[in-house]
Amino acid sequence: MTMTTLWPPARGEKPLVSVVVSVRGNANALHGLLTALALQSFVGRVSAGLEVVVVNNSRRRRCDVRAVVAGSWPFPVRVFHEPRPGLSRGRNRGIRAARGRYMVLTDADIRPRTGWLQALVAAAGQHDAAVVGGRAVTSYPDGTALTMGWVAARPLAECHGPLEWPERASDYGWPYWIVGANILIDRRAFVRLGLLRTDLGRRGRLPLDCEDLEFADRASQAGLRVMIEPKAVVDHPVGRAQTRPGWFLLQGACHGICVARMRTTVRVPAPAVRAGFSDIVDVLALLAAAWAFLDDVQFVVALRDAARIFTYHLERVRLVFVGRTLLPLSSTDPEGCT
Repeated sequence: MTMTTLWPPARGEKPLVSVVVSVRGNANALHGLLTALALQSFVGRVSAGLEVVVVNNSRRRRCDVRAVVAGSWPFPVRVFHEPRPGLSRGRNRGIRAARGRYMVLTDADIRPRTGWLQALVAAAGQHDAAVVGGRAVTSYPDGTALTMGWVAARPLAECHGPLEWPERASDYGWPYWIVGANILIDRRAFVRLGLLRTDLGRRGRLPLDCEDLEFADRASQAGLRVMIEPKAVVDHPVGRAQTRPGWFLLQGACHGICVARMRTTVRVPAPAVRAGFSDIVDVLALLAAAWAFLDDVQFVVALRDAARIFTYHLERVRLVFVGRTLLPLSSTDPEGCT
């Protein structure tokens, strides 16, 4: 990655912030996002302060994206096309096209609260941070297939986002982590470190993940400052389909694969892996207890962990077999979906 790839941006007045959104099958949610962005206190106070970059990540160019974003907005909305599937590919296309000093990544169904952009930008400036992660508040507007509100379901609820947040701006680390739908990244960090890894991140119906964690870890381990700003709040609705047992099993399997892949570029904290012999014993014990007491939530928690551990080791072996070097595990505290 060279500086000319990302800077200077295209001709014309340069915005301070570029909000980058990659859509694939959820374009209809864009209008709600743009409406929420138009209500941000940041908009209108800073001349040419904001642009929105939308990437159509569908193979078909004739998509309804342009029709959805058409209208009068207090900021420019630019639409691009990335036919290769993958959330990271779509976002990377938007990052390359963006003109702002700061890139803010989010999703079409996310709804930012008042002061969101202002809080992210202020945290980046005040703390000289290359990466700032905001707070995401998870909701279930269509209800849930499993009971998500009690203590036993906590490992499943954490798959939809962190449950704990600091009271004030804090350095990145346990028990807080970065969420990809609410993250600001200084353009200079991309110039120095490269873009998002395209073998991580959601791809079609596969809930691959860790593209956000890997970049935050890459930045932190390169000596750049990574912050959590709880004042930058977005609402994150989760559909009922993502609370079914089958989705959690698939998510666990994909998470295990992605954690193994992370080890080729960053040092992953050992407690975040949790795939040793004692962890396998714990999973077997939990399976037995859940079976005996007919506890469907605990049973899904145990099955998800079993899938995660199995795919982690399978992918780790595959990576070594193809000649990839895995970095040693770090002994520091964990981060990310467990």
